[in-house]
Amino acid sequence: MSVKDDRVQCWSQPRNLLRNSHFWSSTNGEVPDWWGTGIVERIRNWDRCISLEDDSPVPNTRVLRLFNPQNGTWFSLQSYAHLLPSGRTYTFSVYMRADRNDFPVTLNLGYDQSATVKVSTQWQRFTFTAKPQRGHWARGKFIVSISFIQSGNLWLAAPQLEEGEVATEYTPLYRDDVFLKPCDHPFHATIQFNAYLHEPIMRVWCENNLSEPVKVRCRLGEMELLSEGDTLLFPSERRFIPFRIDRLPVGTHEIIFEAISEEGSIVASASDLLVKLPPSEDVSTFVQIDRIRRHLVINGEPAIIFAQGIHANPEPWWLDDIAAHGFNAVVPANSLWQQTSSFLDEVQKRNLWAIGVIAWSHPEGRTALEIANETARKIASLRVHPAIIAWYLLDEPEIWWRQSGRKEEDLRVVYQAAKQADPYRPAQLNWLYWIDGKGGYGSLQASDFGSLDCYPFGEVENPFSKLADLLWRMNRDCRPLGKPVAFWQQMYGYDDAVREPTPEEARAHTWLTIVTGGRLIYWFIYKPMGRKFWETIPHIASEVRQLQSLLTADDAYELATGREGNVHYTCWRAAGKEILLVVNAGYTPASVPIFARWLIGREVRGAKLLVGDEVVSVHSGLVWAQMPPLTAGAFQLL
Repeated sequence: MSVKDDRVQCWSQPRNLLRNSHFWSSTNGEVPDWWGTGIVERIRNWDRCISLEDDSPVPNTRVLRLFNPQNGTWFSLQSYAHLLPSGRTYTFSVYMRADRNDFPVTLNLGYDQSATVKVSTQWQRFTFTAKPQRGHWARGKFIVSISFIQSGNLWLAAPQLEEGEVATEYTPLYRDDVFLKPCDHPFHATIQFNAYLHEPIMRVWCENNLSEPVKVRCRLGEMELLSEGDTLLFPSERRFIPFRIDRLPVGTHEIIFEAISEEGSIVASASDLLVKLPPSEDVSTFVQIDRIRRHLVINGEPAIIFAQGIHANPEPWWLDDIAAHGFNAVVPANSLWQQTSSFLDEVQKRNLWAIGVIAWSHPEGRTALEIANETARKIASLRVHPAIIAWYLLDEPEIWWRQSGRKEEDLRVVYQAAKQADPYRPAQLNWLYWIDGKGGYGSLQASDFGSLDCYPFGEVENPFSKLADLLWRMNRDCRPLGKPVAFWQQMYGYDDAVREPTPEEARAHTWLTIVTGGRLIYWFIYKPMGRKFWETIPHIASEVRQLQSLLTADDAYELATGREGNVHYTCWRAAGKEILLVVNAGYTPASVPIFARWLIGREVRGAKLLVGDEVVSVHSGLVWAQMPPLTAGAFQLL
């Protein structure tokens, strides 16, 4: 199910186009990363010409002091050359003060637009708007710079570059490193689940970004759906509102949501699609997708899937071993489907779920329609089994699907056949490559999940750089669609894999998957050679269960997700509390600020460890992640 524009959630990114505008990152002492000057060669005595200080006019940021000892020498500080196009309108803003009044300073946008302002001894925010045609000597890049020719001291704080003609409120969050709930749409409403069966009530996630309180009205055509709770939303309030759907017939319905003012007028509206499925006696497991939190709900119970992939012809003792190590599901590869009913019985006996793999190997010489029909037949023959929670239709189609004249768009035919055969469970493809804005080969329209496999350990010096980039991009594309992300994590170290991950790497990878937004973790493949690795799995599984209780709570929702270098983090709210998850997906220690004031809307006094490592502290309202390599933790922000 999807809404008309295939977007079920609205997310935004910060407007600031400058990295390290807060000046906290300074690898080389007094010089902030992503900022610099070439004037050093012109000044004989460079001592104390650049330094970082406190007392910024903007909380949680630092001040950069520039000292020009030579009157008549142009002292110019410039930003890093960011990948930004010229020929657009930009607004540059920065707080400045000097050691005397009427101190002339030139603000530069690119190479061909500038404005000179007079700076006083008091902090003031200066802005400059222009449309540069030459942003940098390298095409496609862009800089801002601040220059002055008189001797003296100039203090800078909170520089911001943004598109458009207006300087908005400063944010230290860099545009490409954070996803936020936006406030620029007046009203939003999203039905929680992709489908409903027997439930008399649906919950609708509602967001009121209007300046006035509103009541939410829900209707199908002229029929108003009754609410089972308070429908009043105050400004900036976000929460679930329940509505009765027991009177609605089976089918797909366009539901209208209206924001009603105190005077009774409709001030905003939204729509979404509701799917009600017919009862079925031969389906004993109903699996829904929570489109707000992007996890599965199995027979009414939310779950983060922690699944062990297994080879063909599994031994029964494998399942005992897998269950004892904390997995809650298995993904059987290349199973003989004529014999798998008994295998699924064994899976169920051990309280495990199964991802039903339809075709692991590559069907040769068949048309897309033949593959679709065979997929539907296999699903129909096994959908009665309660152990199955999802259908794994095809693996890595980008490397073989084009054979026999099949077209990329034909993958949707296979997906649609699977959904017709079993609309009560999700169906997925798994890909080898991710295409930005599209998903994998065949697109996200051919899969209920965004799913990928990547096994880089031993192949590159920092495998987490590749993994983090993939997971970031996958969740960026799946988040607005309300689709879960599944990720195959490496467990093997032979054949085409250089080595197994270490236990520390395996744990950090699991946290990285969850922090970035993944909710289905598949391990390839049973069983690792490393004894310590296998002995660590129960601990990793236990942490996943603890994180599941936080992230799938009845009222839990995501506030923001971001990254600072190798450190990835996510902020959630549940039971009136803000939760921070953080992981250092890198091999060096990290000390980075997390700007909670801009992420959760308030100052933070402290942090209480809930799960994992004690790696977060709070100083003067600023949250610091001070993390040894490959560490992770979950915290309540106080």
